[in-house]
Amino acid sequence: MWIDGLKENIIDLSLERMKKFVSNEGKVNYEVIHVGGTNGKGSVCQFIAGILDRRYKVGVYTSPHLERANERIVVNGKEIEDEEIAKYEYLKKYGFTYFEALTAMAILYFKEKKVDYAVMEVGLGGRYDATNVVNPTITIITNVAKEHEKYLGNDIVSIAREKAGIIKDAPVITAARGKALEVIKKVAKERGIEAYIIGKDVMWRKVGRKKFVVQSEENYEIESRLYGNFQGENIAIAVKACELLNIEKENIVEGIKNARWPGRMEKIGKFLLDGCHNPHAIEAFVSSLEDFDYEQLIIIFGAMKDKDLDEMIKRLPEGKYIAVKIENERAAKPEKIAEIGEKYGKKFHIAESVAEAIKIADKMAGENDMVCIVGSLYLVGEARKILL
Repeated sequence: MWIDGLKENIIDLSLERMKKFVSNEGKVNYEVIHVGGTNGKGSVCQFIAGILDRRYKVGVYTSPHLERANERIVVNGKEIEDEEIAKYEYLKKYGFTYFEALTAMAILYFKEKKVDYAVMEVGLGGRYDATNVVNPTITIITNVAKEHEKYLGNDIVSIAREKAGIIKDAPVITAARGKALEVIKKVAKERGIEAYIIGKDVMWRKVGRKKFVVQSEENYEIESRLYGNFQGENIAIAVKACELLNIEKENIVEGIKNARWPGRMEKIGKFLLDGCHNPHAIEAFVSSLEDFDYEQLIIIFGAMKDKDLDEMIKRLPEGKYIAVKIENERAAKPEKIAEIGEKYGKKFHIAESVAEAIKIADKMAGENDMVCIVGSLYLVGEARKILL
């Protein structure tokens, strides 16, 4: 496909090309829920889409994909088809990056499909992200943790400012805390808009495996297909967003119950897959292991070299470790992962491919052991192809 010819790994944080595209042909005629933040963006998008799907025509734009680019652009559960991607080849005239081209395509595709709502996930940061040319009905900033420091800054306040760059004239919902929350509240106040804070305006608690109670305008008892303690926070955000859109309680509960999100705390036999691609996400993954019964963990780990590998490896749970080479030029070498592991008393076996890592793990695992495939979503995508 023409889209694959664009250089996926080039990041150019500028809105000039996207602004030109919007002024020419990209003005939207549907309502947008714009979802930014560090972790949980994709889950929030799926929960909101699952709710809105019950009554409306809904487009969902997320990133990255696990196996094919089509996954990123979906209308009511149906991915964009190759032939439909092909007809947007003319977008190359704008000189787009890979992500910009996909974003422009999503905007046009949703318009063509006459969606009522588009749930759009920020790719990187916020202020200069390609998605930041939309005027949302609701803005969401899930949480703020250190990531992409090369582009967003080396401290939480700087990163929060970048994330808060998507706040416009629509109410904002956030689960951010501490200094990051102060930044978001300040921007919201300057804009004269309402900020709804998870943990203050909306409360949640876990009451069982994949079961949560959310207290907002109403009380909700909610069950999800998705594992993870952290999903409670994501569910609370989705509940508040849909309350602001005047969605009935029954549709909110049923929509969340039916939402799926492959590659995020996904169990396939003895394998647990999770694209926890930064230290904060690794912590959330570890805290969610209480939902599973196992004797020992075998951990297959791979990540991009621009991530905080030290902190990610340091926070991995106890078990046996396999470092793997991911098929991506930005991927960290398994030898480098093993070298960092030594510092923290974690001995890694080295696998030259994901298939080899799965074979090694399978041999290591006893009958009641669990194999965790964690780190990059690119790793999770490769593993899913093999396991399924």
